Amino acid sequence: MLGLWSHDAITGNERAQVTAKAVEQGTSWSMNISGTGECSFVFAVEDTEDGLTLEKIRELFTPNSTHLSLRWGPTAVLGAWKVEDWDFGGDESTVIVTGVEIRNETNWRMTYGVSLFESGTLTVTNRSHQGAVRAILARFMQWSPEWGYAIDLPADGAGTFSQTWEFWKKLTIADLLKQIEDEGYEILFRPYLTAGRQLRFEVLVAPRVSIGTSYFHLQAADSPLSGVRYKESGVEQLTGGQGTGTGSGQDQPVAWAGGPPYLIPIRDAQRQFPDLEGARLQAATDAWFAENRYVQTQWTVKTYTASEEYPASNAAVGRGWQLESAGHRVFPNGRHGVRVISASGSWSNQIGVEVQRGS
Repeated sequence: MLGLWSHDAITGNERAQVTAKAVEQGTSWSMNISGTGECSFVFAVEDTEDGLTLEKIRELFTPNSTHLSLRWGPTAVLGAWKVEDWDFGGDESTVIVTGVEIRNETNWRMTYGVSLFESGTLTVTNRSHQGAVRAILARFMQWSPEWGYAIDLPADGAGTFSQTWEFWKKLTIADLLKQIEDEGYEILFRPYLTAGRQLRFEVLVAPRVSIGTSYFHLQAADSPLSGVRYKESGVEQLTGGQGTGTGSGQDQPVAWAGGPPYLIPIRDAQRQFPDLEGARLQAATDAWFAENRYVQTQWTVKTYTASEEYPASNAAVGRGWQLESAGHRVFPNGRHGVRVISASGSWSNQIGVEVQRGS
């Protein structure tokens, strides 16, 4: 059911399916909510039915100008990566293709083209956080067609977010997106296939990104979930948090969050939020404290086994799960919301997952 396809990086247009013989050993892929997933696909070059030549390898896997989509069935995209390189081993007669998620490319662009340094200041005024991400990604791709990617910008909207990023700070697009996340938001580049078979990326911005919900009963005789664990942890619990911006000494901007009622003996901590000050530093500090004020309930699921009844799309990053438990000695009764924040695998229908509490 799994298949790999090649696409043009700028347009997302489909090039071809990779039909060479896949090698299980050495093949791995991952996707995660922070966009740092990677892939390594291995193919036999001298397959008798569909061998690879230098010309074919370059056609399918040209670095930087190629995206790969891993699909379950004809249209469901489980993961997508930009090709970083390919490496042929003569002794093994295999080619190894490696790639990274598209968000990695935000590390390679500033708020300006290098020939347009003084045009790099970006100002966002009274926008929602989603609108701020829209402005940042518009700058990411604005200068000419060669700057383009098949990215759907999030919707604009009014809000309380205002910021000017001066050109002389030489910030990358990745720096700006990280600042949005520091204020308690997630930014997910969700790959999908259009009706015209283009690979595109929908950018979702929310405190907890969700792309739909699946339901599973933990005591069911037939379940795609294995390695289920439940834990209550206070490792990161806080009674108060101090957020600090860029600088040192008395001039360093500082914010705090916390106060009574105290649920545990005092447990305060300090965290740096580079380049933030004022209301934005306070918002980031508030979000950090809110996330860690209480004991965390943690569900763990080791693997999800995909099948016709349980498609692999249920294990896509951002997918919400409702875990139902009834009458168990330890698992709490009721429905418990989690989200898939990381998925990984090879060519198997067993998908490794990491889940985090959700709604």
